[in-house]
Amino acid sequence: MIPFVVDLEDERAIELELVGGKGVNLAILYQQKFCVPNAFIITTHVYESILNNPEIKNALSTIDNLNIDNIAELENISNHIKTIICNITLPNDIIDLIFKYYDKLSQGANNTNLHVAVRSSATAEDLPENSFAGQQDTYLHVTKESLIEKIQECWASLFTARAISYRKKSNINYKIIQLAVIIQEMISSEVSGVAFTANPITGFRNEVIIDSTYGLGEALVSGLITPDHYEILTENNEIRRKIIGEKSLRIIGKKNGGIETLITNDNERELEALSDKYIIQLSKLVKEIEKIYNHQPQDIEWCFMKENFYILQVRPITTLFPIPPYAFNQSGLRCMISFGTIQGFLEPITPFGESTVRTLLGHFLRKVGINRNTTTEDDISSNPLQHKIFKSSRNRLWIDITGILTSPIRSIFSLSMIDTGMDKIINHIKYSKSFPIKSMFKTYIYLMLFIIPLIFRSIRNFIFPRYGKKLYMDQMNKYHEFIDRGFKDEYNQNFTNCVQHFQRILSILPLRLMHYGASCVVPAIISLKILQKLSKNPMDALALTRAVESNPTTEMNLILWKITILIRENDHILKLFQNESTINLVKMYKEKLFEKNIQFEIEEFFHIYGCRGIGEIDIGRKRWSDEPQIILEQIKNYLKILNPIDKIHEQSKQSAYEALTRIENHLKWSFIQRPLINLLFNRLKILFSLRESPKFHGIIQTFGKCRKELLSKAQLAVNEKFILHSDDICFLYIDELQLLAYDTDHKQYTKRNYWKNLIEQRQIEYKQQMSCKRIPLILMSDGTTYYDASTIPDDNKDRVELMEGEFLGSPVSPGIYEGKVRIVNDPINSELQSGEILVCTATDPAWTTLFPIAGALVLEMGGMLQHGAIVSREYGLPAVVGVSNAKNIFHNGQFIQVNGSNGRIKILSD
Repeated sequence: MIPFVVDLEDERAIELELVGGKGVNLAILYQQKFCVPNAFIITTHVYESILNNPEIKNALSTIDNLNIDNIAELENISNHIKTIICNITLPNDIIDLIFKYYDKLSQGANNTNLHVAVRSSATAEDLPENSFAGQQDTYLHVTKESLIEKIQECWASLFTARAISYRKKSNINYKIIQLAVIIQEMISSEVSGVAFTANPITGFRNEVIIDSTYGLGEALVSGLITPDHYEILTENNEIRRKIIGEKSLRIIGKKNGGIETLITNDNERELEALSDKYIIQLSKLVKEIEKIYNHQPQDIEWCFMKENFYILQVRPITTLFPIPPYAFNQSGLRCMISFGTIQGFLEPITPFGESTVRTLLGHFLRKVGINRNTTTEDDISSNPLQHKIFKSSRNRLWIDITGILTSPIRSIFSLSMIDTGMDKIINHIKYSKSFPIKSMFKTYIYLMLFIIPLIFRSIRNFIFPRYGKKLYMDQMNKYHEFIDRGFKDEYNQNFTNCVQHFQRILSILPLRLMHYGASCVVPAIISLKILQKLSKNPMDALALTRAVESNPTTEMNLILWKITILIRENDHILKLFQNESTINLVKMYKEKLFEKNIQFEIEEFFHIYGCRGIGEIDIGRKRWSDEPQIILEQIKNYLKILNPIDKIHEQSKQSAYEALTRIENHLKWSFIQRPLINLLFNRLKILFSLRESPKFHGIIQTFGKCRKELLSKAQLAVNEKFILHSDDICFLYIDELQLLAYDTDHKQYTKRNYWKNLIEQRQIEYKQQMSCKRIPLILMSDGTTYYDASTIPDDNKDRVELMEGEFLGSPVSPGIYEGKVRIVNDPINSELQSGEILVCTATDPAWTTLFPIAGALVLEMGGMLQHGAIVSREYGLPAVVGVSNAKNIFHNGQFIQVNGSNGRIKILSD
């Protein structure tokens, strides 16, 4: 039988669906003998019976089609629902039961006129995923006479305008939320406050933050006063920082019920509400509470009376970024950098994509002598304790670089070419003495066995660049022949064979790229570095990269432009693209209804580039071949471009030769330096384009082929009813994919429900993580998070003074451009107009088709070798990266100037 009311000591008081998140937390602590004011809980069963009232049901139905951006409509619906709930008459047996428990509570407190707190406890609040802090109302110093009224108001508070809006924005249906009500003995607090068992700003886990004030905590949580503030290091229980707030008001309970606000006298304002002795005692207490919740950081409301602390509420701090767990045999402070930032892709990665990237990089590190004590089984495993270097948190990959930071070579380690903000943070960490240098003699020996041959191959390719480039491309062709051969029917008879070949491919690819790709890219980068040193203006040297040959990303755009020209020249097809919806165009393309030459060119484009897509580094993500509407929509946009893209390329190349002339004109020893400049420029032109090639010809084309074959074989698992859809395999790690393939091939039908349930759970988690938009650049194992470099002290003596309305980033593509801002979150739905300045977080190759449309580029993240920087230079677009919070600083339609030569961005007008 489901109870209507339970005590805190009741064994059912820890059932979430019965008492809600807050009720569960209080019952757990009460049953663990922590000092929690006694209480009883009116269960969700009562709330559910109330909502079955026809009038309430009818009122709640209006929420489904509610537009929360319409404030007036939101308020009206909210007030209507609350009024109905507050005016309903509760059954007498429910009222009698509530008063029975109230009387029992009064007897236990030896107070016949006991004041209580009435607190909401929803089934979807105070949980690790959502705290819902402050979404429902709490009533303090409630008397018996007004108890039923406040309970109904508490139920009604689930439908305040802010609560409805919060749930709608979080995609949480009100129908799945049940509300319990806690009736808790009121403590006449001398001092109250909040305590965080980790720093909610920095994420640092070894610190307790305490705010305290006189009287009830209502003044503090409502923001009416400035409390005393303490920061306590838990390792040695030391108060690291203390700020005495003025505590100008205090809220206390009235004898007849309710609360009143008093002015704090001047003497008390200057005193601490609690002595250091009690602050340390409280710090230890809240850390003990944290242990109950498996060391999950908690936000705790407390009060103090007669030298005793009482715990009033406990909820998880949901704003902290989760720390990846230590792997087996790991300890000490670890430093992890965001793989997504390096790739310019911050959305979650699928489990299949995660384990694929981990396996590729794992093979690479073992080849160069790093991470030698790991195996392929560790890389493909779904067990996070086996992931030593490439870890996961919130479905994002993190690279543990602790080994680099503790090695003597850390002084030359730099990320400036990848992301300037990340590099600044790493430099700060390197010199913070958090990572003492350790001896890594064996690792150096293995590393040298990789580096020495790389040096000789790089020298050879510098001397004979076209030979090096041809050798690389020949090896990539042989590699792709190996892929295709393994997927032929005679070698690929079942699902298991397909997965095994996929794993062989992942083991071979890193070696090919290391031996033949790296030795082409290294001399190109060194040439660029020397050119920058020899140039009077380093940005001129950077402009030389606009003359590089055969970059796969820009070649892709030129092919797409060629298709656009063919369509322009064909009146019939042109009218189709101008008048038909993209959906209809996709249907026509699939049914081969375009004229032969245009149909052939589009098919050829997808044959070569259909393996690309948004977040293409994740093999679990859809490709353009899966979503041809993306490319057909882009062709529509290209048809609006007046300045031909091939002409833009020619102009960009011409600007490179103009930059070369400027460099030569400023040489001190022209006779000696000019031949060197031309030699380096020649090597840069030939080899620098290969910087993009290993990713495209190596990784992305491999992913395209493997994904296609694996999804085809996964259809066997669909047919045998192990999974619902072939792309469900994207939510499995490779070791799990092996087992699914085995179960499918051997018809282990008892495992059907296991696979379906596992995949469903992973899909829900993945969808939840899509809403996480703020991803740290750097994550420390003590919880410290660095979202940008703005908090890092600037030791640069040449700091630039900025005028009002000016912002500074890192220049990566020279030139000055003035135009309107366009904030873009998604390249598919960009709405970017010709000549507008593209402002976004970061880019990957799926964004490339937007570059011919844009006038300039501003990125929140990135460095010299980030995708957006490279493509901007090739298109001659001024570009500035590393502009923290740029999407919030600027807004659509704003007129700004972007200076890609010095990194300045200036607001000209709103």
